[in-house]
This record gives sequence, C-alpha cells and structure tokens, in this order.
Amino acid sequence: MSERDSERPLPPKRTGLPVLGSAVSFGRDPYAFYEDVARYGDIVRFSMGNYDMVGVLDPAAIEAVLVEKFDSFRKPDRAGGVDVLSDGLLLADGDRWQTQRTRLQPLFYRERIENYAETMATYAAAMAERWAATPGAIDLTEATSTYTLRVLGKTLLGVETDEHHRAVRAGAEAIRERSSQNPVSVDLPDWLPTPGNRRYRRGVEQLEAVVDDLVAETDPDGDGQDILSTLVTTSEHADEGPTESDLRSQLVTFLFAGHETSATALTWALYELGRKPAVADRLHAEVDAVVDGATPSLSDLPDLTYTKQVLRETLRRYPPAAAIFREADEDVVVGQYRVPEDTFVVLPQFHVHTDDRWWGGGPTRSGSPPPGGTISRNRRATDPSTPTSHLGAGHATASGCVSHGWSSRSRSRLSQGTVGSITTETTSLSTSGRRFTPVSRSAPPSPGASDTRSSVSPSLRLH
Repeated sequence: MSERDSERPLPPKRTGLPVLGSAVSFGRDPYAFYEDVARYGDIVRFSMGNYDMVGVLDPAAIEAVLVEKFDSFRKPDRAGGVDVLSDGLLLADGDRWQTQRTRLQPLFYRERIENYAETMATYAAAMAERWAATPGAIDLTEATSTYTLRVLGKTLLGVETDEHHRAVRAGAEAIRERSSQNPVSVDLPDWLPTPGNRRYRRGVEQLEAVVDDLVAETDPDGDGQDILSTLVTTSEHADEGPTESDLRSQLVTFLFAGHETSATALTWALYELGRKPAVADRLHAEVDAVVDGATPSLSDLPDLTYTKQVLRETLRRYPPAAAIFREADEDVVVGQYRVPEDTFVVLPQFHVHTDDRWWGGGPTRSGSPPPGGTISRNRRATDPSTPTSHLGAGHATASGCVSHGWSSRSRSRLSQGTVGSITTETTSLSTSGRRFTPVSRSAPPSPGASDTRSSVSPSLRLH
C-alpha cells in the first residue's frame, strides 16, 4: 500500500454494545440492522463480538472486492461453524480452489448440460403428475427440494437419491441453521451440549452417512463421467488427487449447496408467480409459443427470454446466498476508505438487490420483470463476474428454465389470491384448483457465517 493510501481514513463506524458490538441488533432483525448500517454510508465498520467487520453496500465497491482487488482478499478462514464444508469447493480458496475447479470443470461443459436437460425435464414432468394426483396439501419447499436433489443425484453424481432424501434434508437444515447463527453463538465450542450443537451434529451425521454409502458403492476404476466417480477415481489413483477429507467435504458441499440453492430459487419463483398472475400468464404464453413438444429442451432456452427474466428477478429479490464474505489479506483501499488487514468484509446482496438507488421497478412495483431480466441501473449490483464465479451456473439455469417450462406444459396454472405479508398471508399457485400458502420466513446469514445460507427459505403448501 502506498504512503498516500495508508493515510486514508477508516470507514465510518456504527457503534454497538460493549463486547457484543452489533450482535444483538443483528439478531433481533437483520433487515433492519442493514437499513441502519446504510445510514452511515456505503462502506461502514461495525463489530460482532470479537469480529471487526466492514459492510459494503455499493456495487462499485463490491466489484472492487470481488474482481478488481480480488488478490487482496481471501475467503474467510473460519467456516462459520460449518466444519463439514471447510474442504469443499464452496469454501476452498486460492490454489486449492483452482485445483478443485479445474478437476470438476469438464462436468459442466455445454455438451454435458445438454445431456442433463432431458433428465431435468423428465423429473419435472413426473413431479407435476404427482402434484396433480395428490389430494390435500403439498409442501412446496419439500417438493422443490426433492426435484432438485433428484436432478443433482442423477446428472452430477450418477445415483438415485430418493432413499437418501430425508437424510440429506436433515443435513441441509442443520447446516443452514448453523450458518445463520449470530457469530457470538457460533464461537461457542462444538463440544458444548447446546441444543443447537446437538441438532447440527445429528443432521451432519445423517449427511455424512449418505456420503459414506455413496463412496462405498462407487467403483474407483469407473469412467469419471460424474462428480462422484471423478473424485473417487482421482483419490485412489492420482498422486495429487483429493484426500479422503477433501472428497467427503466436496460431496457434502454438492449435496447441500448443489440442490438447496436451486430449490430455494424455484420456491420463491413460484411464490412470486402466484402473487403476479399477469406475469404467470405471460410466462405460460411464451412457453406455449416456444416449446414444440411435451417438455422443453436445452435448445429452447435461448428463446425463453421472459422465463429467464422471471428467474433473474427472483434471484434479485431472494438471492439463495444472501451475503458473500471475504477477509482482507492486506491493508487495502475500497472506495475512499482504508480497510485494515484481517478485517471481515460483508457483501449483503439481499440488501443491495433492493436498494432503490440501483434498481427501478420490478415485479413488486410494476407487475412484471423488465426487458433484460433484472433492472439494475448498475450491472455490478448482481453480476460482477468474479474470478470464483459459480461453477454450476449453467446447470442451475437449465434446471430453472426447464422446470418452469415443465410447469407450463403440464398446465399448472396460477390464480390470483390475497397476498400481503410474506410471513402470514396467502400466495396462490393453482394446480387443479389448489393453492400455495407461505408458512414461514427465515433470516439472512449473520456476518461471520459461511457463504451457505439462503436469504429466505419459505415453506409453502399446495392446497
């Protein structure tokens, strides 16, 4: 850092309580907390227990952290209490991350995604048929999780996951609860028999048992056509292949993050379509016009422009990863301020995505997504194209578009209901005259948590 930069001021600071800092305010209401942080500026210091933190709320400054000054930051050394993910692609960093990504990248080439799309459509159609044939209520969160886990298992792991679904869900819930905790509570030792620690360990043990079964059933001399066989084969035969710890953490990462984020996005997309019947009608009309056949294919995706807009707008309003976290590797300038080495940096996209300075009208304002998908006045608000951008983005996009196309082709139709507060009132997605209602809403992750927590995780039921 130059002498001139070393003299730059620190960001303004939001004061908190002695010892606890801002932990109590965040714990009470994370949304209100970041609204209050924004009163101090776009780059603001605060503390959470013994963590010194900086919140970054400006898209240009976010791009500086993730892209322009990428080498000055690292992923957090602490895994937010989620040790089971610490050696996987999600939390790995530097050369270790690059090695893992290079090893897995061929599984996400376009030709592979083309093959996956047929499986996605087949499973989506089967889900629609089950919905239509099931009387009474259907838990949409459970349904979308089942669908995305089946797709993940078949396309990326080469296995059927139905027998493992309950265990994977238990593990996912345990990881989500742990990663959303206040950092003051995360700092409690794992060996303390707190209710949270016991729930986390029970859930993770179920998930690890699934990984043990999958590894035991995989031929180490297999063809490497999926993540599971690729990892097992390289672990057995390559001198610099993944260790046993790497292998298991990688599989847990994909079982959790690989299906949970897509399931959350699909659930919220259906929720918003239920709130906006005009948007739903336009989406269905597009699918009817574009798709020539019973189910959509990957070749239909370029023409499903409005469908992609709906998905992008859903991700803007409800980003499956509510915040991104980094630590400063050195003293670094962000915006006009100096951020000291080892400062914990929080990029809360769930807040930035709804800041009216960067966004115009959207589904909640105008009733439909704008041309081009989201309505950023600044592309960097959601798409900084980071060096560590999402490996499975093509897989997730295909899954989302294909499943929405299936929903239209299966003639699931949306009907307008009384919609108000997301926590208490009704959204309606009608399939054969039934309705979805939201049951609960969860908070975004705490500063200090790993990049694992969905911003909101609705529980919707189909009636």
